[in-house]
Amino acid sequence: MEKIRALVRTGTYVSYLPVVIVTIFWGASFVATKYVVQSYFPFPAALYRFIIALAVLFPITKKKKIKDINAFWSGFWGITMYFVFENTALKYTSPTNAAVIVSSAPLLYVLFTHLFHRTKTNKLHYLGSLLAFLGVALVILNGRILKLNPLGDILAFGSAIAWVLYTHYVIKMKDISGIDQVFSITFWGVVTLIPFALLQDMSIKFEPKSFISLIYLGIICSAVGYVLWNKSIELIGDRKTTNFIYFIPLVTVVSEILLMGSKLTVYNVLGVTLLIIGLYTFERGEEYGKERLRD
Repeated sequence: MEKIRALVRTGTYVSYLPVVIVTIFWGASFVATKYVVQSYFPFPAALYRFIIALAVLFPITKKKKIKDINAFWSGFWGITMYFVFENTALKYTSPTNAAVIVSSAPLLYVLFTHLFHRTKTNKLHYLGSLLAFLGVALVILNGRILKLNPLGDILAFGSAIAWVLYTHYVIKMKDISGIDQVFSITFWGVVTLIPFALLQDMSIKFEPKSFISLIYLGIICSAVGYVLWNKSIELIGDRKTTNFIYFIPLVTVVSEILLMGSKLTVYNVLGVTLLIIGLYTFERGEEYGKERLRD
């Protein structure tokens, strides 16, 4: 265990393990969510998901630090508004449109940190982010033309902005990967989700696939997932962690190929290649920035 901790501290590839795991969890979550929304309305489904997460975190949380303004805003943006925007967007636009637009979050975060955090940003950062986004779009669209649905697309864009703001507030918290902090974020996410859930039918149905999927979303994707995501921000930084959002739809595509028999296309291969080139370019931008600082 000490050797593993030493590797993480030295910034080797082991430090990427938390974000890789959570990316796989969240990529597979789309299949689970598909089952859940067949039995529950979108807002109550999100509420029940995070109530389960809160129940899991409660007994292992030592200090219930809910009096934290940054925890409130993290829960509001990263849980409530993210899912309100995304779930509502899917009523007016296609999942393809929503997936492409939400995948713009890392690109938006680079711009946001440059403008508001004054983080050093160079052309390689922007080029890498743009190439990675185009790669993801190529995989998701799979040769289809993106059909605009103004209202739905704007709402999906709201999800991307919500995740940017979640990251902005979560990095202000102390020990952001701690169970106590994730509990407080989840607590405020549940509290601020309640008014939205009350707008829809909140009846609970015990259909096996939907119920098991809801448990998976609550325990694995929410309780464990948010801990791993925040741990990754602590280990490799907010920008690099946010870039892994690009991989989430790719995991979904791979899951469909492996589990549902979907065919691998030339667009999948080209998109993944472009994504890898983009992330490599972004990484070179990080190294270039460090070299400039040393000089």
